[in-house]
Amino acid sequence: MPTDRRDFLGALAGVGIGLGKTGAAPSRSSPPFTRLPQSSPAQGLPWLGKIRGAHRAVFDNPRDDGTGPIRAWIWLNQCRGVLGAAPEDCTAVVVLRHGGVALAMNDAFWSQYELPLSGSTPEKPNIPRRNPQMASAMVEMMGSFPPPARAWAEGLGLDALIARGGIVVACEFAFWGIVQRVINRDKVTETEAREKALGHLVPGISLVPSGFLALAAAQQQGCSFVTNT
Repeated sequence: MPTDRRDFLGALAGVGIGLGKTGAAPSRSSPPFTRLPQSSPAQGLPWLGKIRGAHRAVFDNPRDDGTGPIRAWIWLNQCRGVLGAAPEDCTAVVVLRHGGVALAMNDAFWSQYELPLSGSTPEKPNIPRRNPQMASAMVEMMGSFPPPARAWAEGLGLDALIARGGIVVACEFAFWGIVQRVINRDKVTETEAREKALGHLVPGISLVPSGFLALAAAQQQGCSFVTNT
């Protein structure tokens, strides 16, 4: 999948979607940019309308280590436990993009399509048989958390985050790599592969046109940005 990803990014660059490059300046005839009111979610991004409360944060997750969902869970608990905020006054948004899009797939997909985690090699493969960020899998990882974090992290998991009102979206660009994996494994058309992949999304996760669009849109809705580093 890493090779597929590089090919895809190269293709984007080839059609003028520069990654890491400065775009051309807009022409003088370009229409002025109009900012959407924060109270009106952008058309095509209905999840923006679910962002509520005084405490709002969007967590970037470009890797498959699950840092975004973990930090979002702890942040929600600390908003309530430290700041005394009511549950309805806190919103956590997690954006799964780049390599992190694999976490949008359910256990059945991980088992069938053998998604390798970052750092996996033929000599030392690291290929979980289930989504490593689901609550059932995270129970086994609690011992690896530093003692100060364990109480705040209790019960965490991507599915648990969604169940308590967290918003999780996945990048459509990166999802193409998932679709390509289905194409290569099952020898089906792109349309068939996409339908199959969509059927394996973790319930509650929706696709967005791009991860960076989602990050910017959430911030326009008042979310503080939390980096993955």
